[in-house]
Amino acid sequence: MIAAQRYAQAILKISAQHKCVEEVYTNSVELSNIIKSNRDLYNFLSSPLIKSDKKKKILHTFFGGKINKILMELIDILCIRRREGILFDIVNAIVAEYKKQHNIVTATLVSSYQFDEESKKVLSEKIKSIKKASKIDLIEKIDQSLIGGFIIKTDEEQIDASIKNKLNQLYNQFTNQSSLN
Repeated sequence: MIAAQRYAQAILKISAQHKCVEEVYTNSVELSNIIKSNRDLYNFLSSPLIKSDKKKKILHTFFGGKINKILMELIDILCIRRREGILFDIVNAIVAEYKKQHNIVTATLVSSYQFDEESKKVLSEKIKSIKKASKIDLIEKIDQSLIGGFIIKTDEEQIDASIKNKLNQLYNQFTNQSSLN
């Protein structure tokens, strides 16, 4: 969403002027997680039936004093302009823009088992080297259907080194060969 990106760039620029970029980034991650995990809050923000001034009052009750004042002022501006429904998009855009500016790559590790810390560290360093990133945010997910191995996903690519994928490749190779016909 273009409007969210513009707001995000403006917020990060203002944050840089006030030397609080890290705090705004951290608060944006927290807000994104709160809104994503609470469908009622997301629906509340998006609802055209609830007046903006009521939303502003409730958001100030929940977040006032807990997040950077620049983000609170953003909430005020969004409520005045009746655009509070895009708050989730804006905080996600702030996170994405911050990561872009700081060369941080988000990678998702999907495996059938929990990786130990040393293995995650080695994997993160390898991805960091390949992507020429300053930092890797590694998100770990467990998927028992992979049988073994792992899948690494970044924004641009995916590496599938799972047993499930290898078995599917063998199956496709076997079924595509018409030697049995």
